[in-house]
Amino acid sequence: MPDGRLRASDLVETLWRLRLPEGGWSARSQGAVGRPEVTALVLGALARAGADGRLLAAEAEHCTERFTRELEPAGAELTHVVTTVLRGLLRAAPGSPALPVLRDALVDGAVTDPARDHRRCWGSRLTPPRGRTVAPSAVHTAQAVVALDRAARVLGEDTNARATREEGIRWLLSCPGAAHDGCDDLESGHETVRRPHPDDASRSEVLAVRHFSAAWVMRALLTPGAHAVAVDEGTEAVRQEMLAGAAACVWRQQDNGIWTWDGADLAYPLWMTYQGLSVLRAHAVWMYQPGG
Repeated sequence: MPDGRLRASDLVETLWRLRLPEGGWSARSQGAVGRPEVTALVLGALARAGADGRLLAAEAEHCTERFTRELEPAGAELTHVVTTVLRGLLRAAPGSPALPVLRDALVDGAVTDPARDHRRCWGSRLTPPRGRTVAPSAVHTAQAVVALDRAARVLGEDTNARATREEGIRWLLSCPGAAHDGCDDLESGHETVRRPHPDDASRSEVLAVRHFSAAWVMRALLTPGAHAVAVDEGTEAVRQEMLAGAAACVWRQQDNGIWTWDGADLAYPLWMTYQGLSVLRAHAVWMYQPGG
């Protein structure tokens, strides 16, 4: 329920105070240089809270100017980083010329999975390391599907982008697990974003990222695009079954509304509770049928 003690204006002011002197935002482990994935998350939150559009546009431009393969080679290769920037800018700066470029980079970074009828999906990286292949990943495929679905509604969608997004949905719907409330696709994981330290070339700047996979898979399967694909191809019953299983998996990981990340130093991450509550609410709204 809305609570008058929690004022969005106070949160907005706090976020602006956390802005770095040279622009942008960073996580605590990232030092004094603004990083695109954190900046985009903040800009998206500020946009939802109704922050000044001119200030958001200036920060978004600063973010996109620095998010190039030359200046951000590590981030530009990672699906998590590109999808996070794309989602944040779609909300905060929907007219940004960088958005089609990010969308196309995400589409071009899809891989095929022989284990699932050679359907296209995504791994943790958009460009494979030299001499290696990129392993398919449910959480990164879900992140890409969510980002591309939002991009389609803001930017429109060409044939290639639509086909790739829909293949990602089909890949998620073809999970071979027998029980969809505890299959491998829903197993949470983590990755590391590693960059050269801005002040000391002998050190690395490390950001540990944890992925609440069940929540991401739910978000992807709840997109309008996923619903359309399932209805058109007669797999709506499969989608509903997988959504119910993912919802059960998300629900099991909380106690009295607080979500727990097992085995971590920070066992009760606030972002995980936010994601859990958000996706369960979205699922409840989708399930609701007046008079039913």
